[in-house]
Amino acid sequence: MQTLKTLGVVLAAGLIGAAVALLLAPTSGEETRRRLSRGVDDEKRRMMKKINRERANLVKRGRRAIEEVTDIVTDELEAAQKKISKVVPL
Repeated sequence: MQTLKTLGVVLAAGLIGAAVALLLAPTSGEETRRRLSRGVDDEKRRMMKKINRERANLVKRGRRAIEEVTDIVTDELEAAQKKISKVVPL
């Protein structure tokens, strides 16, 4: 969560800085809008890459956690079945 907050602050600061720099540059309005649009598109691509990497990392960690819980539950179930079979012979 802290990483995402930091990432959001960095993104916002970058976009504001880029917008101010472009607005103060001595170019036409059309050129400025084109540059702003290009900058936003570039930031969007970078953010999507980071989001996709984070998502993949979270999915991987989630799968590992599920496997660990499954192993623990399986072990506990087997131990319980052994105890039951000692008490109640079939």
